[in-house]
Amino acid sequence: MDIHNMYPEDLEQYLSQNKDTDYQLVDVRQPQEYEAGHIPGAKLLPLSELEGRLDELAVDRDLIFYCRSGRRSNIGAALARDSGLVDGSIANLTGGFSGWQGKILEEFPQFETLQGMEDPAQALEQAMNMEKGTALLYEAMLEQSAGLAIESTLARLVKMETAHARAIYRFLSKTREMEPFETVFSNLSGDLVEGGWDLESALERLRHNRGNSCLFLSELALDLEYRAYDLYRNMADTAEDREQQQALFFLSEQEKAHVRLLTRGLPGCF
Repeated sequence: MDIHNMYPEDLEQYLSQNKDTDYQLVDVRQPQEYEAGHIPGAKLLPLSELEGRLDELAVDRDLIFYCRSGRRSNIGAALARDSGLVDGSIANLTGGFSGWQGKILEEFPQFETLQGMEDPAQALEQAMNMEKGTALLYEAMLEQSAGLAIESTLARLVKMETAHARAIYRFLSKTREMEPFETVFSNLSGDLVEGGWDLESALERLRHNRGNSCLFLSELALDLEYRAYDLYRNMADTAEDREQQQALFFLSEQEKAHVRLLTRGLPGCF
């Protein structure tokens, strides 16, 4: 089942053409955000609680997820899809509640995947480079997080991304002779972050962050980790070598664990 992107104008049209019994609006933000303003009729199911409350979804209706910007709700929509419980369609409100209110969003550009890399080893080499790029980005985010609830999580993620790169290195070293990991990792450019977006653009956006810094950093990290999960999961599905497939499944599960780690920390931003 695919997750459909729905823009604010599409949602307005949808709501006017369908009965309340046809759909369920799901707000995955925190209670404080919901109380400050929400789309009428939306059910509050914070992303940090969603996995344990999937039984509260109206699985026989169309589900429309939203958050502030569309990042957290994209993950919520994926959790609902992957549960296998939903019979209706699943949509994510692009631009989120901010877009619904007509605000102009300074959003990150869409991430790219490892297209054009039919050689699995080449794809893994690029993935290792992206792990380094993501570690560098998290280090920059860590500098902005002093005193914030997400600070300790970002510190853990820096170490985890390096550990992921080491795991990829161990797999590649089984099939070829390679220099020590420290040398290989040091020589990587790290010019891409997870999902394929270039590091310099990410750092530039980071420098111009405005608003709730903890929430901004949390949503950015969630976006990175979910896209990394999606990338490794899709690579695993297409891998022909069993060992390689298992390595990719391991990485995808690790990225999913990072998503859970970040969602559990969201309430601390408020």
